[in-house]
Amino acid sequence: MNSLLRRVSLLTALGLASCGGDIGIGIGVVWHDGPQYPWPNHPDWPSWPDRPQGATGLFPIAGDVCGVCGGSKDGTGSAARFNAPEGIAADTAGNLYVAEPASATVRKVTPQGAVTTLAGALGAVGYADGSGGAARFNGPSRLAADSQGNVYVTDTGNSVVRKITAAGLTGTVAGNGTCGSVDGRTTSAQFCNPKGIALDRRGNLWIADTGNHTVRRIDIDGKVSTVAGSPGVCGSADGRGGAARFCNPQDVGVDEWDNVYVVDTGNSTVRMIKTDGTVSTLAGQAGQCGAVDGSSTVSRLCAPSGIAVEGNDLYIADTGNATIRRINLDNVTSTVAGLAGRQGIQLGALPGGLDRPIGVARAPDGSFALTTHNLVVKLLPAK
Repeated sequence: MNSLLRRVSLLTALGLASCGGDIGIGIGVVWHDGPQYPWPNHPDWPSWPDRPQGATGLFPIAGDVCGVCGGSKDGTGSAARFNAPEGIAADTAGNLYVAEPASATVRKVTPQGAVTTLAGALGAVGYADGSGGAARFNGPSRLAADSQGNVYVTDTGNSVVRKITAAGLTGTVAGNGTCGSVDGRTTSAQFCNPKGIALDRRGNLWIADTGNHTVRRIDIDGKVSTVAGSPGVCGSADGRGGAARFCNPQDVGVDEWDNVYVVDTGNSTVRMIKTDGTVSTLAGQAGQCGAVDGSSTVSRLCAPSGIAVEGNDLYIADTGNATIRRINLDNVTSTVAGLAGRQGIQLGALPGGLDRPIGVARAPDGSFALTTHNLVVKLLPAK
């Protein structure tokens, strides 16, 4: 798709993901061009007094990397602990929300880096609506936040979509706990291990229904419909509506023109659904895991699993390549952070290093928040 056509459519150190001690973990934190320092004692976000205006790089927000840093614990900055965090979302006040499937919880990170458990209880897997720690989840994996302070969560293991209000009350938006593919209203609908979730400007929720290989929409009145893909059919095909094919899509994003972008993880591609339901491929080649920058026909990704939309640009967590990629208006893919094929955390100057990044979210100050390893990290990309 060339630039004009896409504009028209728009107007319509080393470490592994586990901290369990199987492999030694180390970290090098490089601040600008200066010497190495231990973890900074002022993890406040979105700005630090010792970082020059306009600096780029990877900077810590919360969590730590060390041989004994596994687990899930509330705290501030490096005193907090995450256990394999996945999805991340930001609200208009600069708070971050993190889905932690391994602990069956949803965490909150304030702009000052203070981490608390918003909903669910550590290790208490189940399915229950309720307030705060009384709620139960089973593998919550992705999130979206609205302007009223509500957080929407794909409760993947329960095959439902949940809502956490600003007051901390968890309820069920759609699905009934049974893995299936049924369109309908609220709890009469069925999903199968959904992951990706995004809000459009009208308040509709878009769902990457991973187990069904489809993209679904939940209207503001609670009606669930299948927009693209065929339930239960893993494949890769461009086309309209049910003629399109996806394979294990894991995240979705929506732009201000209501185009929907799909991280088609099983195919190692990024797809676009226009407002008329037509699906096209923007980056990657189905079935080819690689790390190549360039145009849509040349670029290669490897098991990407997260997306954030910034205007005409898409930021992709290219998990298998340990990188963050950017896809511009002309569908040209470039590498923003990380080194392809080198899993490991290196904070400071870009390209830095990442360890299986999964979640990526645009923050109110124009930066990006990432989940990588057991960390929440801030990315300030070069423009």
